[in-house]
Amino acid sequence: MNQPAVLRVLLVVLLAFYPFIIYFGIRVLPASFFGIALAVLLLLRFVFTQPGERTTAVPALLLLLAYAVAAAVVGSTQMLMYYPVIINFLMCALFAGSLRHEEPLLLRLVRARGMPMSVHAPRYLTRLTAVWAGFFALNGLIALWTTTQSMELWTIYNGMLAYVLIAALVGGEWIFRRHYKRRMGVSDEYAQEEDATPNRPPACTSLS
Repeated sequence: MNQPAVLRVLLVVLLAFYPFIIYFGIRVLPASFFGIALAVLLLLRFVFTQPGERTTAVPALLLLLAYAVAAAVVGSTQMLMYYPVIINFLMCALFAGSLRHEEPLLLRLVRARGMPMSVHAPRYLTRLTAVWAGFFALNGLIALWTTTQSMELWTIYNGMLAYVLIAALVGGEWIFRRHYKRRMGVSDEYAQEEDATPNRPPACTSLS
């Protein structure tokens, strides 16, 4: 793995642990510091954005950057708690918006990677795209609700439980897809070739 790739992974990990960083850090540092730190991380994420990601990632990163700057100016802990809410609604908009096009997001990703598909795959991937859009909408509403609760609950849900739910959806879809393939008569060898992408959240979730 080259250095830019390592830095991208590190940035994704730091942003993923955002709730825990805020929870423990806000006790010793002012809220404005974390707004500035988030802005710096997002700027670095912008710098290391790959050419193929720019169409979808850059507008979202610019919106998040504006939020981080506002959080730094306002300097309130409550303001910092809206980051997971914005991430979820951005993801929902990305998935739901792609449903208006001929190729929804997951179908486009599979085709872009040159992966073989059965005749049933486009319809299945379109429905799966809708499922992920619904998931992020619901997760965003729950994240919004947690901003009205204690800091502990906000941290546990957005820093841990939300990822458990994502893993549960990924695992459930993986199991269901095998049942679906058997019902549709897709061969095992062919199924193995088309397994790689649909059963996991696409790369764009690295914005979080």
